[in-house]
Amino acid sequence: MKVVLDFMQTMPSFVYLIPVVILFRLGNVPGIIATVIFALPPVVRFTDLGIREVSKELKEVAESFGTNWLQKLTKVEIPMAKPTIMAGINQCIMLSLSMVVIASMIGAAGLGRNVLIAIQRVDVGLGFEAGLAVVLLAIILDRITQSVGSNK
Repeated sequence: MKVVLDFMQTMPSFVYLIPVVILFRLGNVPGIIATVIFALPPVVRFTDLGIREVSKELKEVAESFGTNWLQKLTKVEIPMAKPTIMAGINQCIMLSLSMVVIASMIGAAGLGRNVLIAIQRVDVGLGFEAGLAVVLLAIILDRITQSVGSNK
């Protein structure tokens, strides 16, 4: 699994577009698939890290109360790993937003399309507006995931 995640993370984002366009043509579907593949590794890595960092004592306490593996996972490990998991989700969101403009190059709709149109037309106003919208969306989603992930 580590090799697959390493491969997914080191691959340049444009390279993901080639096989999905061959398989699914142009449009939203290949953009979504390429974005998911590009943004998935941090979630997997951070979730794995968060669950592994749960102390053995807590796991042993859960086992001593007779929990099965699913109860231990859902009632002890995931809640204790929540801040780390949310950091992974945060990274996934940020990587997805970075892929928005790239996915628009293969016909995906959304804010990225406006940025691409602005680049093609050398329209500074539209480019600034669309780019600012992506940045504001990233900041808002970042703050939301940080507040959900905090242990307050």
